[in-house]
Amino acid sequence: MDKIARVVRIALVVALSMQGFMRVYGATTPSQRKGDSGITLADPSLSRPPVPPCTVTLFANLLFEPHGNAAAMNAEPDQWQFDPPAACPGPWAKVVLEADFAVTAGRQYDRTASIWLDGVNLYFGTTREPSAHDAPQWHVERDLTQYASLFQKSGVGQVVLNNWVDQVYTGVISGSARLLFYPAVKGAKPSVPADHVYGLDSDPRGAPVSLQSASDTLSRTFTFPRNVERVYLDVIAQSQSTDEQWYMCIDDADLDPTREYSLGPPASGDPLEQCGNGNFREVEVSIDGQPAGRAPIYPWTYTGGVDPYLWRPTPDVQTLNFVPYQIDLTPFAGLLDDGHNHTIAARVIGAYHFFSLAANLRVYQDRGQEVLKGRLTENTLASKQQQLAPHVERQWNTHSDGIGNGQVDTTQHGDYTIAGELNTSHGLVVTRVEQQSAYSNRQSFLHPDAEIYHQIIHMNFAVTDTTSTSVNGKQSKRVRQLNYPLLVDVMKHLKQDNSFTAAIVMQQAYAKQLDDFRDGRIVFWSKLDDAIESHDTADYNATGTAIVSPRGQYGHQLYQFRDSLGSCYSRKVETRNGAVSSVDDAAGCKSGVNVLNWRSRPDAM
Repeated sequence: MDKIARVVRIALVVALSMQGFMRVYGATTPSQRKGDSGITLADPSLSRPPVPPCTVTLFANLLFEPHGNAAAMNAEPDQWQFDPPAACPGPWAKVVLEADFAVTAGRQYDRTASIWLDGVNLYFGTTREPSAHDAPQWHVERDLTQYASLFQKSGVGQVVLNNWVDQVYTGVISGSARLLFYPAVKGAKPSVPADHVYGLDSDPRGAPVSLQSASDTLSRTFTFPRNVERVYLDVIAQSQSTDEQWYMCIDDADLDPTREYSLGPPASGDPLEQCGNGNFREVEVSIDGQPAGRAPIYPWTYTGGVDPYLWRPTPDVQTLNFVPYQIDLTPFAGLLDDGHNHTIAARVIGAYHFFSLAANLRVYQDRGQEVLKGRLTENTLASKQQQLAPHVERQWNTHSDGIGNGQVDTTQHGDYTIAGELNTSHGLVVTRVEQQSAYSNRQSFLHPDAEIYHQIIHMNFAVTDTTSTSVNGKQSKRVRQLNYPLLVDVMKHLKQDNSFTAAIVMQQAYAKQLDDFRDGRIVFWSKLDDAIESHDTADYNATGTAIVSPRGQYGHQLYQFRDSLGSCYSRKVETRNGAVSSVDDAAGCKSGVNVLNWRSRPDAM
């Protein structure tokens, strides 16, 4: 390419008001107007403290041209050196990663991008697909305040973005990234970041690790300080290849009767491919081989997924910027404090081919005592492995043409308790982690006549994590509720030449509620609802490998957030035929204004 699209940082408009020592910013995404066709999101920008930051550039205007081996899916990382900001030595009120990406007009797959420092993952997401006349640019942000100790020393970082360019796939991706360090705010209680942050991969610089099957693991062996008091694992499990739309896979016994419902050749990697091995996927974490926690996997759909025209101009939920899932491993602190080596591992239950994982371990120490002693007192997860397996029920009626007509339901229910106690400098600490989860994937296959194949998938993953802590009789509790609902509705109309038309509807949401209690009283709460709906009607060629003519695209994204700090944000963006048709801001917020307290974290894990 003679001309590379420059990365343009999207301006963030911030309005400021005073509330005691706190400042509340008007939280706005970049201004969007009717007719805009660039990437359009309802998500807010991160709220910032009322102090100027120090900025450290990680990389700038980097071109991600052909790297590595496309067949092997290996990429050559681009490395850079990090040095802490001399003018802002810390402590910091907030640390924010900002990154800007762009891709030239042409043809290119959605690619996976990740940013790392000394083996720790700072960002994980995918890129936007371009078109012959569209050169997208986009901006992402991550709150990395909990990782602040990582930035106190110099280190080596790298960005991994697998982009291959040839005569067909001509889009060249470029990117820039920086860290913004906000000094402590006078009068505000400072945040308490982790004392140590470790990447779970053994690579000292860090890179995503591919797990090809359910038996593969991402693991690392550590010798921890003897005074570890709290431990958390932040994990991202990204589906790839045949597993990309894992929520559409089906039990092996049901492959034959559902073959004609696919929009692409079986196991080809094309949109709505048909894949086996069932559709239940979940992360399991272990310590020294002992099950230590589970995490649902969010069903991210990338901008080339199912039907690329569904995601123009609004990508699916979190597509460009994945949010990690936090697993509380604190009950195991007594074990980890014994001075011996311990192996932390993660795998994907049900993985077929394949998942890419990144995981960071956050460790918090007791500064008042050098050696802590404790024990694991309960672990029902270790004894419930068989009960946590998914259950499949099916009901089939076969037409005279041999095509199935029926329903396949996959369900899974799980609950476990893990508890431990630890003698610390401030007394005996008892931690109890409980999880209740319910997974359902109900696939309906309707074949009313020889030309119509109608597939409907209703899926939801609902999880409640409760961590209860007792310190010298004082009780605290955090409850996190998550829901990952998904609807996929595909009406396939077959034509005489074996080409077909597909009317596609996708609905997806990410709903999260956090509640913190102290001595039975709620001291903090937050609630996030991020939902999207998208429609397209597309004509496919006879092999299902290409969309000939898309039309009738429309949809909307609604992002709503509130918390007990006074934050209230709401934005609804509606789109039609690849452009913004309307924007509705601050519905239900006081005086019709969006506000986010600078300490609020809609993206909190």
